[in-house]
Amino acid sequence: MSLPRRLEQVGIVLGSVLMLSLPLSVFTPFTAENPALWQITLLWYVPGLVVGTLIAIDKFPISYQQVWAFGIVSWLATVALWMIFDVQSVTANQSTAIGTWLVALLVGALVAWVNPRIHPRESET
Repeated sequence: MSLPRRLEQVGIVLGSVLMLSLPLSVFTPFTAENPALWQITLLWYVPGLVVGTLIAIDKFPISYQQVWAFGIVSWLATVALWMIFDVQSVTANQSTAIGTWLVALLVGALVAWVNPRIHPRESET
């Protein structure tokens, strides 16, 4: 495997970790009031690491662009919905916060799925 391809794979994994940590970061208060660093690491970074690795080795049926679209849109939708529904404290308004977060995840998934400019990455073989 060539060095440019390997560097591309590393970039895909790191980018996926960053993009998937956006929507997952708002979920942290639901798991623990004062989460430890290892809990934050597991919750924020492990899903992105797994998804990014699977995309980099062509074992996941979505594209890297779809991960970016999902991460950004779902995070922005969560923030917007929390502003609309006036969620001041995630622990005080837990049912509203969780409901709007799940709706935002669905919006992010829908945008990533239907965006016509995003196509699954083709194999180099």
